[in-house]
Amino acid sequence: MSKRLAHPLSAWLYLRRNPARALPVALVILVSVALVASVVSIIRSIDLTVYTMYGYHRRLAFVAPRNALELRPEIARAVRRDPLAKRVHTVRAALITVRTVFGKMPFAVLGLSPVAMKEVLSRCGLEVSAGRLPADGAAEVAVSEEIARNLGLAIGSVVLRPGSEDAYAPRPMRLVGLLRGPVWMAVASERFIGETFELSVESLLAMADSEDAQRRLEQSLAVRLNKAHARAWTFATLVRETRDALSSLYLIMNVVIGIVVFAIALLAGLLSSIYFRQRLPEMATLAAIGYTCAYLLRRALHETVILCVVGWAGGFVVTVALLAALRALVMEPRGLLLNPLDAGAYLYASPLPVAIGAFAYWSVWTGLRRFDPVSIIERRA
Repeated sequence: MSKRLAHPLSAWLYLRRNPARALPVALVILVSVALVASVVSIIRSIDLTVYTMYGYHRRLAFVAPRNALELRPEIARAVRRDPLAKRVHTVRAALITVRTVFGKMPFAVLGLSPVAMKEVLSRCGLEVSAGRLPADGAAEVAVSEEIARNLGLAIGSVVLRPGSEDAYAPRPMRLVGLLRGPVWMAVASERFIGETFELSVESLLAMADSEDAQRRLEQSLAVRLNKAHARAWTFATLVRETRDALSSLYLIMNVVIGIVVFAIALLAGLLSSIYFRQRLPEMATLAAIGYTCAYLLRRALHETVILCVVGWAGGFVVTVALLAALRALVMEPRGLLLNPLDAGAYLYASPLPVAIGAFAYWSVWTGLRRFDPVSIIERRA
């Protein structure tokens, strides 16, 4: 045992010998960290879901007409002549919906030519993991494995059908392939959608050579396009609209977490005050033999810091285990996303030990401010 631990006034030694007084505060911190981090992780899974579902926008930019079924010739020429747009393809889309933790979300089935389909999948890092790609002109679809799990589909299942409210197609379209990669995607034949969907919108898909060039291409399109006749759907658009849509949710979450942190810190401070009053004879004895109130306050602060560190570490471990189990047992089988190691969630929990330590420090300080060791010893005698 080290000299520090063997010291009779060591904060570690006191906590080890008095677990009944140490464990309640540590457990309060542990539970509070687990509560805050778990709630924030689940809410932040909305961001994770959006950026994963529509992550192909990092590599692909779409230019769609407004109030028309196809782009004006001058707009199409401007997109094709942009020096940053190394590949430009025609795309027609159908829509399906996928389940998320915040309800159903629309997802585009990209209708592409055979050449464009292979280029797009390669650009997005996707490969066929089972089955094959849709044939040109056929009523067929290939989707990411996550989408198939989300919708309970298997190869041969009907994905879009005439009677569906969420995934309409004039003719049934069957799943013929599964895709694996870092983003979600659904692809079909551009010729089939153009010939079958009477009101299919013809858009352009533009790709640059790299993600950095893609960002510059997005900025170029934003400047070049006449927004009265066309709109560019890019990753910057996705980020902006996601932040706007979730701003109120995060504001409410911040208020609620602030209330939780205050309430838990107050509770821990009250526990510290109760335990301090139970230790008045000990403090009085130390003060009587020459230890100053500043020393006693530092000792109480050391004990609180140890409890906060141990409680926060325990809360981190419990939260990771809880969220990992939730992801494995509930989320992944349904094609839903959750990150047990989301650093942002644990950043939200970081003020907890600080607030708890501050309340505990304040409760002990108010007790020591009017501290009279002689009267306490005389009462004990």
